[in-house]
Amino acid sequence: MTIRRTLMSAAATALALGAGAASAEEIVLGATAPLTGPAANSGEAHRQGMELAVKEWNEGRGDYVNEGGEHPTFRLVIEDQNSKPEVAVSAVQRMVTRDGIKLLLGDTLHSHVTMALMELSPQFNLPILSIEPVSTLIADKVVSDPEKYAMYWKGNYNSEGYGNAVDQFVEWATGKGLLDPGEKKLAFVIEDTDYGHANADTIIDLLGADGWTHATTETLPAGSTDFYPVLTKLRAEDPDLTVSVFTAVNSGVALVRQMQEQAIPGRHLAIYYPTKTEFVEQVGDAAEGLVWASLQYAPELSEAHKAFDDKIVAEYGNPSTYSQAQAYCITMLGMRAIEQAGADDPKAISDAIGASDYECLTGRLVFNPENHTVIDGEGYIPIPVAQIQDGHNQIIWPESSASAEMVQ
Repeated sequence: MTIRRTLMSAAATALALGAGAASAEEIVLGATAPLTGPAANSGEAHRQGMELAVKEWNEGRGDYVNEGGEHPTFRLVIEDQNSKPEVAVSAVQRMVTRDGIKLLLGDTLHSHVTMALMELSPQFNLPILSIEPVSTLIADKVVSDPEKYAMYWKGNYNSEGYGNAVDQFVEWATGKGLLDPGEKKLAFVIEDTDYGHANADTIIDLLGADGWTHATTETLPAGSTDFYPVLTKLRAEDPDLTVSVFTAVNSGVALVRQMQEQAIPGRHLAIYYPTKTEFVEQVGDAAEGLVWASLQYAPELSEAHKAFDDKIVAEYGNPSTYSQAQAYCITMLGMRAIEQAGADDPKAISDAIGASDYECLTGRLVFNPENHTVIDGEGYIPIPVAQIQDGHNQIIWPESSASAEMVQ
């Protein structure tokens, strides 16, 4: 079927993707994504990645568990959640009753939305597999009540993944003389979400153990673009390292430009927003030398990533980002689990997800059985630190996978 390539309202999205009762031959996957609002660019990327995975699977090009024989056919229904938990909850309730979804891919982006959706798993006996959410608070909920959240699985690593990468990178760069620790004053500019706070709290604890002192954390609503009042406070603190955390690329572009204009002292380390391909183009020379985490998807450095990027360009007419790749991989993992289960029994599907050991574009996807979160680190999901050099992303840490040396 032809699917509109533009952002749509929740109702229009469901209609365009085939709302209504599924045929006996197809299994319906549901998804919630921010198709409107400040994070719409990420939601659109997720939509593309999920769509492509389902399309390839149904056309006989899927990454099947059973190579021979017939495979289940899937239909994808996506609802817009506008970055709001209550909107997402209502959307899932509709998809359960209207579409009979067998697996929810939700949320695709937001931790705070995911934490609300988790409550629906026991209510509807519904397996849930989130795509990009990172906050450790999600995993903590699973650990706190493993029976209640037995069928929820987290397709991305915890906040400690970013925290450990930043901590180890700072130690390495300081030891190499590539980062001047000065007085070891640490500052943050973050979006006021679970994602922003979880990353900041984790990094504060880890770097604090290495002698860094927390000077300030400045929080702004997701999608903010006016950072001048915050940067005035930041300059007064005179930090040696500022860590910024935003999911909306327009926030990252505005922040990096304004930090350069205001000549904020110390090193700046960004989290997440430079994953967007449009970031470097939009921010221009102000991005030069920016250090960021995590460059898990790099078509310019990986043949496999370049091949996937070519498919996204051919299908949608735009370049790919980590978000398309992660959505593709997690959707494929979910479909493989359903095929492995051999039935539409919710527990069987959930058990198959938890038993996954799947190598995909973003790494090896294996779940920790205690907190239902994919494992990060060597041999699993890599979290490399990158630097923008001459307008291009280069991996600078760890040294074993570096594509270039860090520039001071």
